[in-house]
Amino acid sequence: MSNKSYHHGDLRTTMIEKGIEFINEQGVHTLSLRKLATICGVSHAAPYNHFASKDELFAAIENYITEQFTAVLRESVKESGETPEGLFHMSCAYVLFFAQNPQYFHFIFTRSNIEYGNDDDEYEPYDFYKDFMMKMFDKINYPQELRFKTFIAHWAMAHGLSYKAISYGPEKIHMWKENIPDMLSKNYMLFPEKYN
Repeated sequence: MSNKSYHHGDLRTTMIEKGIEFINEQGVHTLSLRKLATICGVSHAAPYNHFASKDELFAAIENYITEQFTAVLRESVKESGETPEGLFHMSCAYVLFFAQNPQYFHFIFTRSNIEYGNDDDEYEPYDFYKDFMMKMFDKINYPQELRFKTFIAHWAMAHGLSYKAISYGPEKIHMWKENIPDMLSKNYMLFPEKYN
């Protein structure tokens, strides 16, 4: 991890990005704002202009990634709406977001305190994906008894492909950009042909 001096205007974002990198490599328990200041090449007091504590930094990192992830999913379906075509675009956006930002995937799904998938959990990207598919199911009159199972299967496919893309490393990102659309095309969609 290289040390570099940063202008004050982008210090907050820089600390978040460096914090993600540090936590993924060494764990959250060894991180301190003082240590992060050294990594960023600023005074030990500078981080406190942006974060009152390490816990506040950690929460800011979670929000930073979540906001970007959600924005990418929302943008991907702006034109197509809640349709199978929209699901295809959103699934591609999901995989490519993490293929291009593997550090975000590792942080959110292995380091953060975020929980999702249970009735009491709230995680905006997961909830958006689920709500999108439920609205799509209404439009295509998809069988009620298959809806949740089909949603889980689709989400797991996008999530699993993200993990696989990351495992290949950044030097293979071009390969995934070329092949993800085909992998997520209607030929592999997980509901019957009449609903495609």
